Amino acid sequence: MGKTIYRIGRISEEEQLIFDFSDGLSRTVYERIRLGFLPMKLPVIDEAPYRIFVTTKEYRKWANEKYTRMVRLPFER
Repeated sequence: MGKTIYRIGRISEEEQLIFDFSDGLSRTVYERIRLGFLPMKLPVIDEAPYRIFVTTKEYRKWANEKYTRMVRLPFER
């Protein structure tokens, strides 16, 4: 990683964009890939290797029954 730059006060949007790009370009490809993916285990979603639904209605019914409130999408139509 590159050197750390500190600024007091607000910077312009253009300066922030330049800072973000230069920060990203200072990383190796390996670091970019490692920081770009967040491994997350979701018990209901990851428990089966695949699922097949004939209709969207079947999927919505399954999703409302299985997903926890935190990851549930509003399929209440």
